[in-house]
Amino acid sequence: MAFVMALACQGSAPEEALEEKSRLVLEPGQLVVSITFDDARASQVNAALLLEARGLRGTFFVSSGRLGIPGYLTVDQIRRFQAAGHEVGGHTVSHVQLPTLDVDSQRRQVCDDRVALINAGLRVTSFAYPSGARDATTEQVVIDCNYNSARESGGLRTPDSCSGCPYAETVPPQDAFAIRNHGSIQRTQTLADLQGLVLRAESAGGGWVPIAFHEICPGPCPTSETYGINVSTFTAFLDWLAARASRGTFVRTVDQVIGGAVKPPVNGPPLPDAGTPPPTQLLRNPSLETDSNADGTPDCWQRGGYGANAFTWTRTSDAHSGSWAQRLSLTSYSSGDRKLLSLEDLGACAPSLTTGHRYRVSAWYKATAAPLFKAYYRNGSGGWVWWAQSALLPTRGTYGYAEWTTPAAPSAGLGLSVGLALERVGTLTMDDFRLEDLGPSPFAPLEPEPPPAQ
Repeated sequence: MAFVMALACQGSAPEEALEEKSRLVLEPGQLVVSITFDDARASQVNAALLLEARGLRGTFFVSSGRLGIPGYLTVDQIRRFQAAGHEVGGHTVSHVQLPTLDVDSQRRQVCDDRVALINAGLRVTSFAYPSGARDATTEQVVIDCNYNSARESGGLRTPDSCSGCPYAETVPPQDAFAIRNHGSIQRTQTLADLQGLVLRAESAGGGWVPIAFHEICPGPCPTSETYGINVSTFTAFLDWLAARASRGTFVRTVDQVIGGAVKPPVNGPPLPDAGTPPPTQLLRNPSLETDSNADGTPDCWQRGGYGANAFTWTRTSDAHSGSWAQRLSLTSYSSGDRKLLSLEDLGACAPSLTTGHRYRVSAWYKATAAPLFKAYYRNGSGGWVWWAQSALLPTRGTYGYAEWTTPAAPSAGLGLSVGLALERVGTLTMDDFRLEDLGPSPFAPLEPEPPPAQ
């Protein structure tokens, strides 16, 4: 049994980063498994150490804008990953579903993320679509940003899904920019479930099984961590997997499977000229009317949230003005929030933030539980950080107006996202947002406290 490949890059020197790797060639019956990680979670430091202790290496898909934010990996940590033989891949600057953006915004998210990682001294050839969201336009953007491959979510067969799909991806894959997998591993999956992904592929004749992990939980994962795995289950799976090398099942990074050279970095298109005075209304699509891709979420807005809670979203005709509004129903609650925010992007939708300025956000809403305004800012790396929030607003049976003025903008903030949130069981219908720059505050800008867990 022989693999045709180059060894994993062990450093970040330019001459090593430009090394071309041979494409993997499998003999009949062999199976290659790629252990991949999405979202740059801080807990993945433990995963890297567990892999290394067993002579294995993984692929870590990171969003450069999240690096250094509490709860996420740092630049120094991912450099250490590469030095230890792991692969670091791209995952957009700020972890957005790419098909919801215009083409130029997609290019900024994908290309600028890769540029930032390469500038940090990393060999970056592989990409993973956030949430697996892709279409033909998005795939071409990834190609144009000079990646060698991209992983989607799904496309391989499991006992309860995709019954007509294969058990393993081919080597080389049928589409290097839509690499199939079994979806992301969830907290409800057992050791036997993980083993089954490998065993069924072995029985079907081998090939390639990329497995996608997110959070590595120190104990049982809480219900809020849908895509988490208990560290003991993860460790037991690695022990079992490492022992299968004798029957022709091996672990390799995505870069080792795909091969190829590191192509030159490509910058995303510049933002439109920001030299003109800002408009009185800073938000785009403030009345939530336009939904060009008909996914229920207004253009230049996003439905967000975190924590243990159950919820539904509706694009409703019960509008304050125009034809449409957004309705959030929170049916159970233990922690976290759910919210409608202006889109957290690199500037096509998100307005710029000026140090020391205060901003007034307003909206029309009705609610059976007290909502509140929340604000986030984009930092210099393109990541989004919690900034501030209002006091609770009153409940309303009919549409009423509310506004909130932010503190003075911190020096770390470059862009702004605002919206309404619920942190308790109830319904919230919202429409007709407005965001205005009130100019400099007479007080010094407040640097925000550490953000809550997201």
